[in-house]
Amino acid sequence: MVCMPASPSVAVVLAVKRLDAAKSRLSAVGPADRRRDLVAAMLADTLAAVQGAGISRVTVVTPDPRVDEIAAAFGARTLAEPPAGSLSPLNAALAHGLAHAHADAHVDTVAALQADLAALDAATLTAALAEADEVLGHDVDATFVADRSGTGTALLVVRSGVVFAPRFGPGSAAAHRTAGAVELDPGRARWARLRTDVDTPDDLAAAARLGLGPRTERAVTSVAPGARSDTNGEFLRS
Repeated sequence: MVCMPASPSVAVVLAVKRLDAAKSRLSAVGPADRRRDLVAAMLADTLAAVQGAGISRVTVVTPDPRVDEIAAAFGARTLAEPPAGSLSPLNAALAHGLAHAHADAHVDTVAALQADLAALDAATLTAALAEADEVLGHDVDATFVADRSGTGTALLVVRSGVVFAPRFGPGSAAAHRTAGAVELDPGRARWARLRTDVDTPDDLAAAARLGLGPRTERAVTSVAPGARSDTNGEFLRS
């Protein structure tokens, strides 16, 4: 399948907390240093998918120097994480990145994307952004794609110049919907690779069933040498 690149006028923003504090719910997967490597690998595979979609305007908001290095390797700019204020740290970081992206006169749409999409590929991201662009062209301010559970958010896309506060976190799909964002593919029939963010071992197993990105695959093997995934997506020792 030929993957047409995303519109050059789209900017993508990701937010990553300090790796030492990231993904505590993955503690069962392996020791802390290997877990940090896994989180870094998922970020790199997510950025590779963004890059593969032809998106050159990418911003990563983070307090972590290692994340800065990963972002730079993919040509992304980085911003320091701002004080959270009344928002959650994730939403404060995304709002900060979105504001900077909106300031670019060449940008028509700005997308906030989860940074732990271990199975994401360029074709899936391109398709979702194309549909978002079409919907936004009908006087809609914002669109979103729910996660695989239907309760969280994997992707939020906003028209340039529109102030729309991100509401990522528990119950974010309902929060974005209530705020006026239009849900794309509400039946969740498409874009499984986009919808599968990884917070728990079960999420990682679901991503493995779809096919992990190469960096995440190597990191999983490093975390659990000899690990493999059975047909139910459970990680087993061989």
